[in-house]
Amino acid sequence: MSKPRHTLWYLITALSVGGAEKTLVRLANDLDHETFDVTIWTIFDQNPLAANLVDEVTLRTLGVEGITPDEGNHYVTGASNSLDYVRAPVRFFRAVRREEPDLVQSFLFYDNVMARFAGLVSPETVVITGVRSVPNETRWSVETVERTTIRLSDAIISNSEAGARLARARGANPGDVTVIQNGREIDVFREADQGFFREEFGIAPDAPVFGTVGRLIERKGHHDLVAAMPTILDRYPAAALVLVGEGPEREALRHRASELNCEDSVHFAGVRDDIPRILSTFDVFVFPSYFEGLPGALIEAMASGLPIVTTPVDGNRELVENYRHGVYVSPGEPSEIAWAGIRLLDNPELASSLGTAAQRRAQNKYTTDRMVQSISNLYRCLTENEVES
Repeated sequence: MSKPRHTLWYLITALSVGGAEKTLVRLANDLDHETFDVTIWTIFDQNPLAANLVDEVTLRTLGVEGITPDEGNHYVTGASNSLDYVRAPVRFFRAVRREEPDLVQSFLFYDNVMARFAGLVSPETVVITGVRSVPNETRWSVETVERTTIRLSDAIISNSEAGARLARARGANPGDVTVIQNGREIDVFREADQGFFREEFGIAPDAPVFGTVGRLIERKGHHDLVAAMPTILDRYPAAALVLVGEGPEREALRHRASELNCEDSVHFAGVRDDIPRILSTFDVFVFPSYFEGLPGALIEAMASGLPIVTTPVDGNRELVENYRHGVYVSPGEPSEIAWAGIRLLDNPELASSLGTAAQRRAQNKYTTDRMVQSISNLYRCLTENEVES
């Protein structure tokens, strides 16, 4: 007797180049497609990560044209027509009512609200919403909508313990909240070759390289990292900083580096598809964000065996323990970033031990296989409960 095949719909704003989107692509690709008939719905038409989907995954879009400030359409800042914020949910609700998928899972605020109301038009559909980050401050309107609608979710998946606490504080039934951490293909990062990355950016073979990966947005702390460079260069004049990613802060960061007379040492790598190779070139990975969920970029740095400098916020703290896998610095403190980075370069044995411990932790706790298996188990539990009820 064959196993029942469940219709599983994912809903996300766009398959942009970001942590949540990369995690979704990996999850959709690696699920058992004999058990789950997987479709990804996006609100916007611009989906650069769609090329990474396997043939078994269907991509459907709600047809909204987004504003994309970079040539590669790597991220979307909003809809070109504000009326589409009304049209898109209506189109999705009609599709849900017509096709009645077994499961709908969403990840981000706007998608979560849509998914919760979609459950009202198809009561047999199991709705799973997500918590991907824990902001330091939330707009009153967002907080009100979250508290009003959160119990419409049949289940909530948080990628961090901090996110689970936030969901419960907003009124979610504690029994409906599950923590499933992000995962990555650890061996891909552990075994990466350095290639010619230094040569590509004109970085000397023996120059110490600081770097980070993430969207160039204010909360990621890139401005603090750039501001730390003059102090680092005083101690290590050949040092280089590599910022991997795109975002609205790119030009402001360039301007800041120029103001600090360190523009020749700061390299903007843009969006890359060879992250393991780039990370293998770094000597220190710096992740000075102001708030997070459970950042995939930090897991990738751990998998690469890099010594890490990071802020002890939310998911960062869950991944990296101070002086066990990396070094903590306070958010918004360039002087602390410089001090921590210099200390790791001055103490290669400490840097090596932290990197080795971080890599071991990633291998043991944050693999793609573990993430996919945990989520698959939850899906099966939810669908079995639905059949029984």
